[in-house]
Amino acid sequence: MPSFLVRNWHLKLLSLAVAAGLWLFVAVGERSQLALAAPVEYVGLPDDAVLLPDPRDRVELQVEVGRWAVSRLTSEALRVRVNVAHLPEGESQLTLAPSDVQTPPGVRVTRITPPQLRVAVAKAAEKTMRAVASVRGQPATGYAVTRVLVDPGSVLVKGPRSTIETRESVETAPVDVAGSRATVTQTVGLVLPDNVYPIRAGRVQVTVEIRPETAVQRGGKP
Repeated sequence: MPSFLVRNWHLKLLSLAVAAGLWLFVAVGERSQLALAAPVEYVGLPDDAVLLPDPRDRVELQVEVGRWAVSRLTSEALRVRVNVAHLPEGESQLTLAPSDVQTPPGVRVTRITPPQLRVAVAKAAEKTMRAVASVRGQPATGYAVTRVLVDPGSVLVKGPRSTIETRESVETAPVDVAGSRATVTQTVGLVLPDNVYPIRAGRVQVTVEIRPETAVQRGGKP
């Protein structure tokens, strides 16, 4: 073995260790500060409760990221999970902590804006309501609407008890028959109050029968 390879070997080994440490500091230890928006997910809501209007769905996060992780960090990789399992009925104010944020490896949350969220919870109720078709426009001249059918004719919905108990029906999204000379059939959604949603399918089929006025005047005989 050449003598220059072993001469002052302990100094060479020390230099190698220092170089490796510097590389590790640059590659792993160097960190960047980033600001990102993250979605808020409310978890643990009991079956007999609903969240009242417009809970905040995003917050701003200040995060510290290792340089090696910056290229892989997106807003979709961050998620704020807010546990509402034990909130009382009414409005509550929740303080957010870094532990509430799901982050990928190499990311540390340093600030959450706003640091608190207002969340309102109400007792829920379910109810079967009649589906009422909303028909817009008039058929072509000489034609008339003879019958309107909705299938299914009722829907099961869930929402705040104070809202559900005062209603017996819900309207469909509008079905436009302006200028029509024949029966119109459309599958449409429901127009529901805030925080009320269908338990099952939220769409119904609306059939608006349209016939010539002469046939209607003759009592439906051709």
